[in-house]
Amino acid sequence: MLRRSKYLVPCCGAAFALASFLIGLEVSATTAASLGEQGSVVINRGLKGDRLPLVPSVSRNAGSGPAEVQAPPAPAQLPELLVGCEPIVSSIGQPPLARVAGRCLS
Repeated sequence: MLRRSKYLVPCCGAAFALASFLIGLEVSATTAASLGEQGSVVINRGLKGDRLPLVPSVSRNAGSGPAEVQAPPAPAQLPELLVGCEPIVSSIGQPPLARVAGRCLS
């Protein structure tokens, strides 16, 4: 009896795994078939290539000289608090919230 029971659990596990796999295949085939019956969905991919800025097509090598690199534009200057306004947080260490007005006296 003990000899038979040590094979019972692995066999039941294998049968359960096989049944789960077959049921999963049926569900995925049914879902794929039902999506195809609804009709085709039109997707406009015309602007897909416009995600990155264009790179100039001028090729540079050692004979034609180094490539020209433009510096990025300077960041906008951060606004200062108005006279009579207190920041939300302490200005020690210059955190970004130190430039946001918490309350103003007028």
